[in-house]
This record gives sequence, structure tokens and C-alpha cells, in this order.
Amino acid sequence: MVQLKPGDRIAFVCNSDYPSRPDETNELRELIESLGLQVKVSPLLWHSTNDGKAKAEVMHSYFQDEEIQAIFDISGGNRANSVLPFLDFKLLEKHPTAFFGYSDVTTVLNSLLSQTKQTVELFQLKTILWDKTGEQLARFQQTFLEGNLSLYQTNWQFIQGTELAGKIVGGNIRCFLKLAGTPFMPDLTDKLLFLESSGGNEELLFSMFHQLQQQANFQRLKGILLGTFTAYEQEQNRPIEEILQEVLVTQLPIAKTNQIGHGKQSNALTLGKYTIL
Repeated sequence: MVQLKPGDRIAFVCNSDYPSRPDETNELRELIESLGLQVKVSPLLWHSTNDGKAKAEVMHSYFQDEEIQAIFDISGGNRANSVLPFLDFKLLEKHPTAFFGYSDVTTVLNSLLSQTKQTVELFQLKTILWDKTGEQLARFQQTFLEGNLSLYQTNWQFIQGTELAGKIVGGNIRCFLKLAGTPFMPDLTDKLLFLESSGGNEELLFSMFHQLQQQANFQRLKGILLGTFTAYEQEQNRPIEEILQEVLVTQLPIAKTNQIGHGKQSNALTLGKYTIL
């Protein structure tokens, strides 16, 4: 987690789909600059592209730029995994920079975890724009400019077990599974696996939980953390943890929160950091 001060520079990048509303990017930039921060915007934010190599080159440039204190990927969608084969992870490891993203950028976040030693942040910066109450903007300012960490103060409820400890990996379940069978999948041994979802009905989520259980070293996890499963939970189905418990063949500890996911007031979560609950 990075601490910023007025005058510091952050960057916007786009490793997934091209933002459908350029005006939203400009509005976000103006909002950030009103806090006294400077913003550098990737030129690829203004042009739809399938060129993973070009996106990787932007990442290399911004990680090496000593004036950039944090990089926020403000994209989402489907295409983020196309950048992975072109990323120079040795170069990125030499220039560790706070990196933020969510949803489809789960692929990039977890690749950085598996290929480098740095931690990463599961958080969508655009929530400070989407939340019209102003609360998310205030919490962003408190966390990154004032140091009280309100965006990271998450309440967890234990569903199974009573304690959890380990480094956290994961993110969006659909996008995390894109890494299955690739060298970019983090080793699950002794990890805490965080999962959330924007879409998906019961049958799809049931299937994805099974696919996860079939991954190497799944049985060596220290526990599972569940965030919000937005579309599923809006349909008022049975609790998502009941589906997970049906799939599990072990009594892994499970904890749940409603404060991290695709909501407009979602908290941030550090991945790759040893965490005790």
C-alpha cells in the first residue's frame, strides 16, 4: 500500500478492454488532480487495441518511471491476459511500483504475484467516481493522502473455522481461472484464496468452484476468503458459501465479507501480503 502526498504523480493504464466512456477518464483525472496529485494517462486509453505487446510496453515504461508513485489500471472486461506473454517480469521486479486493478486485471495482478516478489492491490480507482455519495472519494483521500487506511478496514465473518493466516492471492473468480494451466498461476500452497464475482448464476459458480478445486495444490490452501458475488446475490439465492461448501472435500477455513467486490464502495485488498484474520 502506497502513501501519496500533493505533487506526487500516479498513472492510468488499460490492460483489459478500452474504456467505453473517454469522458469518464477525463472526469476521473480531474477528480484526482483536485486532490493535488498529478496524473499521467496511457495513450492506449484513447484507442481500442488488441495489441498486448503495446500494453506491456506501457507497463514497462511506467514501472521504470521514478516520478510515478502508483499505477492504477482503470480497465476491465476480457482482454487483460493478452498482455501477460509480453511482460518482462524481471524488469518489473527491478522497479517495484504500487499497482492497482480489479476484475479482469486479476490476471495481471496474480501474474505479478507469481513472477515477482512485489505485492499488488485489488482496487478499482473509478469507484471514487461511481459512488455519488462522496464517501468513497473521502476514504481514498484518507487512505492514500492522510494515512488512516479506511479503504483497507474490512470486516470478515467466519463461515467455517475460526482463524486464517497466509498470503492472499486471487480476485475475480472467472478471471483468476484464466490463469489455470499457465505459468502465471500462483502456487496455492499455504495461500489464502480470495474470490469475488460480478456475474454468474448458481450453475456457473458451482462449475468454477469445481474447476478451482481441481487446480494443483488447492488442497494445500490455508483458507478461502469470499467477497461479493454481485449478480448472484442480487437474485436472493441461497448463500454463496453454501455452494462452496458443497464443492469442498476438506474443512478449509472460510471467511466472508460484503465489503470487497464490484460495488461502488468496495474496499481495497492487498494481494501477496501475509495476513492474519
